[in-house]
Amino acid sequence: MKHLFLILAAICMVACGGQKPLTEAQFTMSLQKNLPFQVCSFKQLKPNVYSFKCDKYVDMLPDYEVNEEGALMVWRTTFQQQHVNQPKQYIWRNIQIDKRNGRILCIDRLLKENKTTGYVYVLQAETKQTPDGFHWDVTDPRHMMIVASILADQTELSIDLLKILNR
Repeated sequence: MKHLFLILAAICMVACGGQKPLTEAQFTMSLQKNLPFQVCSFKQLKPNVYSFKCDKYVDMLPDYEVNEEGALMVWRTTFQQQHVNQPKQYIWRNIQIDKRNGRILCIDRLLKENKTTGYVYVLQAETKQTPDGFHWDVTDPRHMMIVASILADQTELSIDLLKILNR
């Protein structure tokens, strides 16, 4: 009986005390694991904004398409029947929601010399592992309007890169 108590106490201590804040490198690695494709370069530009590069073209359909004027269009509609390659004059955007880690990733992809490059904008809710996040759950559907507003503000960086690449 005494051994059973010690085993249960040890399991409880491990389960309750294992949530240390992530280091910057650990956080960056966890973000890379959330990406739906492999990257060859991933670095932080400023808080919650990362740039990435891929050695090849990422053949993945977007959720949205953004043009140089900043107009956002829903890409996955009933009219879009077949896969097409990404045009150079558009940003292809995908949204990844990770409820387990309390984060949303907005992935903006652009083409440069037939290789995919772009930005990842991170909306992170505050957790024990990420105490510097928003004090509200960014993955809660009731907060959709504020999340959309934040992502609209972040789009400017991607549009600036698109304009540079299309010169």
